Amino acid sequence: MFRVVGCLVLAVVSAAVLSACTSAADIPDSGPLPVHPRPEAGMDALLEGVLRTDDGCVRVEHEGGTAVPTFPAGDASWSGNTLTWRGDDYTDGDAIALGGGFMGTASAPSADGYMPEACVGLEVFVVSPY
Repeated sequence: MFRVVGCLVLAVVSAAVLSACTSAADIPDSGPLPVHPRPEAGMDALLEGVLRTDDGCVRVEHEGGTAVPTFPAGDASWSGNTLTWRGDDYTDGDAIALGGGFMGTASAPSADGYMPEACVGLEVFVVSPY
């Protein structure tokens, strides 16, 4: 019972955090870079690993497996084969460290954010805007 209630509370809190004011123009509708509405708060876990940009899904291979970082709208961009985040450029094979938190498994695209089809089924890491 407590596990079910805990999961429901997590889902409600997550929806509230991810539903801050973001323009639809800030959320892409194609490409390999997952994006979520810019939240008013962020989590503080650390994801360190190697950036992978092939196969239509930007992801990070880390010690525990593979995670899909979803970036706050307006914080990251994708051009060619390059991720630009906080003024730095990253390409396939580069080391990267991101702050945020793990949020379960990627599912089909939602009305609020953008998740590439190639990322569905992988673990999600919600990148903090701070």
